Amino acid sequence: MIRQVSEIMIKNFTIVNALQSVEYIRNIYAEKEVECFPVTEEGKIIGILTSKDLMKSHFNRIAADAMSGKFQCISPSTPVWKAHELLNEEGMDALIVQENHELVGLITKGLLKAELGKHIDLLTDLYKSDYIYYHAAELMEAGHEISIIFIDINNFGSINKELGHIVGDKILKEVALILQKNLPQETFLCRFGGDEFAILTPYYIHECKMIAEKLLKAVKAHSFPDNVPVSLSAGIAGGRRHNHRSGDTFPTVSNLLNIASIASTKAKKELSNLFVGETGFADGIAQTYSS
Repeated sequence: MIRQVSEIMIKNFTIVNALQSVEYIRNIYAEKEVECFPVTEEGKIIGILTSKDLMKSHFNRIAADAMSGKFQCISPSTPVWKAHELLNEEGMDALIVQENHELVGLITKGLLKAELGKHIDLLTDLYKSDYIYYHAAELMEAGHEISIIFIDINNFGSINKELGHIVGDKILKEVALILQKNLPQETFLCRFGGDEFAILTPYYIHECKMIAEKLLKAVKAHSFPDNVPVSLSAGIAGGRRHNHRSGDTFPTVSNLLNIASIASTKAKKELSNLFVGETGFADGIAQTYSS
């Protein structure tokens, strides 16, 4: 499940007054080694003073003058992915976590880097499946229909057995790069596991078909290490509705991923290049493609 900021936020923090000196706060920093300080004036939060602010400010300055100019408050239930996006978009180093207008925690870039690092595949540098679930929920809440393209590398087990895992790892890395290079910006790619990749799109089935065919051709045309012939099979699952989906998005995304995965497996077995099956939704279909 997608983690919330309440699960990783700093709960033991030190609030400083806007009129306190940088020198005074530096002493607190040296003693407690905290990354940032909420700054208040007459009981209200007016900013965040980071360790970076402290290091570049003269010791005679006050917190109000030295603190970062921008700050943003989020709720404890905010997904960690959303907090990551906010920090990047706004160019901030920390976020204030409030519940019922009360300061309950802090989220820093360092915390998020450590947390999201758990969701990065070390071999390909792609995010894992949690990344797909978060962005799928965002798209669906914004009223978009979604589709999943699920990709398998054909005969990858045989490649590992015959040529070794080092060659297999090189192939996985290169496939990941090819997929990244040939995907539209609005899509989200993850390494799902083993030789499997999943792509979340805000498109309908016919558009995903064109994307899948492009990816299969790009991989088949690529020169891989030791001239190993590499090809893919792809399954597509998604709806065709134009109205907003309601309710919990997790079961919907899980269902689509499962159907697309089954479809990609069928693509390896089917003699024809196209298989159509029901997704379990009245307005959805699944399709499979094999190179």
